[in-house]
Amino acid sequence: MDKLKKILDRGFTENYLYGNISDIRKSLVDYGVDLDVNLERQNKLIKQLKFKLRSSINEEKYDALLIRASQSFQDAISKGLDKPVAYLNTLIKENRIAVQYNNLDKLSSDEIREIIKDQNLIEIIELLENE
Repeated sequence: MDKLKKILDRGFTENYLYGNISDIRKSLVDYGVDLDVNLERQNKLIKQLKFKLRSSINEEKYDALLIRASQSFQDAISKGLDKPVAYLNTLIKENRIAVQYNNLDKLSSDEIREIIKDQNLIEIIELLENE
């Protein structure tokens, strides 16, 4: 009896899966399902998922740019390049961030990221690459 039940269940499922879509829609309407409301919910959910995906991708890109810029600043500091060091000092003064060290050589990557996080990272990277 169990086997017969499974065969019938599989038959009904396959009938719906491979059946005519208009018949399936009519059947759903007969059961009281409002297809327009479901369509609106589905569209809203799809928009939310797309937004979250774009947001996640943009956040990853921003984090990668931030890491690249902070590493470039660290390299510029270690090489003693005047222009990037002066720019970093300007950012520190503009942001009014209390840096615990007098020497920029002792700044960690996280501290540099904190200093430059609200700036235009593309311009900073171009400035550092040109130097």
